[in-house]
Amino acid sequence: MERDIQLEEMKQIELRVLKQIRAICEEQGWRYFLVGGTLLGAVRHKGFIPWDDDIDIGMPRADYEKFIDYCISHDVPFKVMCNRSEKKYGYLYAKAMAPDTVLLEESSNRYNVEQGIFVDIFPVDGLGDTHAEAVKSLNKTRFNRELLVAANWKKFSRSKTRAIYYEPIRLAFFCMSRGSSFGKLIRKIEARYDKDGFDQKNFVGCVCGSYRNREIVPREVFAETVDMPFEDTSFKCPKGYDIYLSGIYGDYMKLPPEDKRGTHHTFRAYYKDQSED
Repeated sequence: MERDIQLEEMKQIELRVLKQIRAICEEQGWRYFLVGGTLLGAVRHKGFIPWDDDIDIGMPRADYEKFIDYCISHDVPFKVMCNRSEKKYGYLYAKAMAPDTVLLEESSNRYNVEQGIFVDIFPVDGLGDTHAEAVKSLNKTRFNRELLVAANWKKFSRSKTRAIYYEPIRLAFFCMSRGSSFGKLIRKIEARYDKDGFDQKNFVGCVCGSYRNREIVPREVFAETVDMPFEDTSFKCPKGYDIYLSGIYGDYMKLPPEDKRGTHHTFRAYYKDQSED
């Protein structure tokens, strides 16, 4: 009988996967760091944001590619999902999934690719030598990135985070996306970015991040890391976390109103029936 996995148990599974990723990165000498809400949780709560349900990490593009290659060719304790390993996976970033779990998303994952509870792994690219150049570089792929996002939707529905005047634009992207190829879109986007650009450009950012231009920061933000407490352990975090978090969240140490303290994800997670294997 399937047993649903609740929030606190889900966090422990994600934490286990993150520790496994850390072990591989430390062994191989690859850079990683907490980003997004996970970094905010480390700074503000010394662990998960209490109402959050995911873990996000970033890697410079070159390290990210090496990590993916390693996980595809070696026996690792989690399952890595990316477009190279699954053609019907339509995201610009990878997921490291707990293999004993199943996760069903309500609105995205258009082709119902089998997923488990995961840690999101985002590549961070070099974007330009000036902030203006970095914004221009990011905007060159904006159309295809938005099209890829819409291509993952199972059906069109009202956004929970966007203002109502965005809806006609979202609907247009949804209609155009029905004939799109995940692989072609991903290759077009990634071709714009040099895999070694992180160490060569003054400004870097996560091309596939949901905060778009707000994720563009000087490379120095990520150039050095510090170990910060997170739950029962510690992980690498950008030394320039204040610049990064302020750019995305503003006054990030201030708690949001209670009615805003909720996850934006809609899914169901449960343990895989071992008799199926």
